[in-house]
Amino acid sequence: MRILLIEDDEVLASVLLQSLTQQHYAVEIAQDGQIGWEYAQGTNYDLILTDVGLPKLDGITLCQRLRSSGCSTPILLITAKDETSDRIRGLDAGADDYLIKPLNLGELQARVRALLRRGDTPRPPVLEVGALRLDPSTCEVTYNNQVLDLTPKEYSLLELLLRNPLRVFSRGDIIEHLWTFDDPPQEETVKSHINWLRHKLKVVGAIDWIENVYGLGYRLNSQKATSCGNSEKKITQKNPDQNSSIPDTSPSVEQQFKQAMGELWNQYQGLMTQRMEVLQQAATELSSGTLTIELRKSAGREAHKLAGVLGMFEQETGTQIAREIEQILDKDGELLPAQKRQIISLIQELGNLLNLMKVVNQTATSIGEEMSPKLLLIDHDLQLGSQLQQLASSIEMRWQQITTLEGAKNFLQTTSPDLVVLNVDEIGQREESLALMLDLATHTPPVPVLALAVTDQLVDRVTLAQSGARGFLLKPVTANQVWETTSQILQLTRALTVNVLVVDDDPLILAALGPMLEPWGMRMTALDDPLRFWEVLQSTAPDLLILDVEMPQISGIELCQAVRTDPQWQELPIVFLTAHREMETVQQVFAAGGDDYVVKPVVGAELLARITHRLERSRLLQSLSTKDPLTGLANQLQSSRDLQHLIAQAEKNQQSVCLMILNISDLRQINIQYGHEAGNQVLQRWSRLFQSVFCSGEILGYWGNGEFVVGVSGLTDTDVVKHRLSDILTKLRQQVFTAPNGDRFQVTCNFAVVEYPNDGLNIQSLYQVANSMLKQN
Repeated sequence: MRILLIEDDEVLASVLLQSLTQQHYAVEIAQDGQIGWEYAQGTNYDLILTDVGLPKLDGITLCQRLRSSGCSTPILLITAKDETSDRIRGLDAGADDYLIKPLNLGELQARVRALLRRGDTPRPPVLEVGALRLDPSTCEVTYNNQVLDLTPKEYSLLELLLRNPLRVFSRGDIIEHLWTFDDPPQEETVKSHINWLRHKLKVVGAIDWIENVYGLGYRLNSQKATSCGNSEKKITQKNPDQNSSIPDTSPSVEQQFKQAMGELWNQYQGLMTQRMEVLQQAATELSSGTLTIELRKSAGREAHKLAGVLGMFEQETGTQIAREIEQILDKDGELLPAQKRQIISLIQELGNLLNLMKVVNQTATSIGEEMSPKLLLIDHDLQLGSQLQQLASSIEMRWQQITTLEGAKNFLQTTSPDLVVLNVDEIGQREESLALMLDLATHTPPVPVLALAVTDQLVDRVTLAQSGARGFLLKPVTANQVWETTSQILQLTRALTVNVLVVDDDPLILAALGPMLEPWGMRMTALDDPLRFWEVLQSTAPDLLILDVEMPQISGIELCQAVRTDPQWQELPIVFLTAHREMETVQQVFAAGGDDYVVKPVVGAELLARITHRLERSRLLQSLSTKDPLTGLANQLQSSRDLQHLIAQAEKNQQSVCLMILNISDLRQINIQYGHEAGNQVLQRWSRLFQSVFCSGEILGYWGNGEFVVGVSGLTDTDVVKHRLSDILTKLRQQVFTAPNGDRFQVTCNFAVVEYPNDGLNIQSLYQVANSMLKQN
């Protein structure tokens, strides 16, 4: 873990550095607030520890500036004991916690550990995988109660992998987390530390616990870890006072993929046989000298398709043979006698290989006709399960109900549902239910859990949230309540899912890509008819597009060119699949507007890496172009588009739309009197309040100069003022802000509500009416 320490007192900085490095943290020191700001802007830290009284830029102003820039890194302030105002100002500025001088180093270490545990994924205080145990409070690592003698870097590397058991870390990622600017290693140094850590784990019996992921980096091999010296195959992450453990609830991603590929081979054996029959017919006619031009072209196409898929079934030899056949058949002119003999020999060799694969895979399980359950209820209330099934049947979804926690664990070993509803109090022990929730939250992809409980104390809600619950309902509940909350969680989960549209005329390629992408949280839409492309593109609105280069009727290159001519899709990331490696094809891909390409047969790790890189870049560009960087809300251009769409839908459905304008009337005066950082603090807090209140599909945007807009459909202006505005206006007027000089102040809010179509027929006319109402206030 990497920490930035900002402290101008050399003695205190030295003491803190020694204390933190003893805990195996990578620590960088900045002597003043300005240097600290520059460090924080240029590097991702896991924690920032800063004194309040700093030269050039004090700690509270620095905290405000960091939060204004969008920095979400935990910040721990060091304050003087008698300066209560510093603590208040610091927390108002966005600090997460504070320590009072003189410092207690034990408390410092505990608070640092607590802040580092916070984040999107709950992080338990003690990490346990099988017989391996790492305790951050003592920096001790044991395996089967044997203490491992690790160097600080080896310890930090193991902790990083254990805290992120499903994440793949590149060498660059590891350097960023574990080394400082003053101690930059080469990437080969990372490899050396990995090798030594593997060796020390192997000595005590933990063999192959750290795996290489081709093209990506390193990660914890949980399957190996749980099978070595652990007959129960369990992974646990628990508090020191808990002795319960749960089994690994699902096969590893690699297991899922291999199982799916085996099933796909059985499903598409007939198609493979048809392709091979075309090649064998071509070989027969070659021998007799009667090979027609049509059959030669057809055999070339089938060889091309076989070359593109055999490698995905770990048959690189088959891919190479099929590629050689294709290259010879594609040559211009008559084939020479030596070439004919070579093709006949290659086709025979390829046929033998496919027959061998058929024998090897004939015991694999075929894909079931029945869809796996997507919704799981873990509760003994059979009536609730029956009622939920009735509610879901109308939209072709179905619930699977399991009445015991142990039965649910066994079920989850082979199935990954879209959502789980878990009664945490009446099914088994509460601790095991919480452990199961935590395991599902760290699954790949995460499985959202709706918790049902019989008590509604604050500590219960906090505990459930820390265990990964995405929703909470108090027992007794009705089926309608569960269904409504479930639908909301699913809608939010799917909104966060990456949608990928794949266009390829080979059904086997389409079927094989699903097991590659879906375990990583990507929802794939497969299209084998390129003539339906535009229709499917509009209906699915994908986050990324994968196109095959060669397809009948219309090629992937031509589809890409069409996409790039439409303003709506000009920024859509496009990755090509091609069986050709020659530079001419690569140039065509990029000239058409493609972002990247993957050579068939597709290697899962390579495809995932390229998709991830393209999505990260696309999201960054989209965020820069559509979001206001200060508030995080949609900017004027994007929110105007969203409002126009809302009005168009209202016109179609004969509904009303209300446009609310909420304005900080004294923002300019705040900036003049207290500085822009104080004004930014107001804007950011308002933004958080708006997002917490308007979270049911409303259009929310920031148009600059302290002006926020909200669009709501289906309500009149009277309804909006009465039911939606009253609470938020009260909250806004109750806010108290702290300026950098310590002054505390409040903000004046003006508002106006206008209604489509009564007050205007478009955004401009509605805004003009609202603006005139604001001036009258």
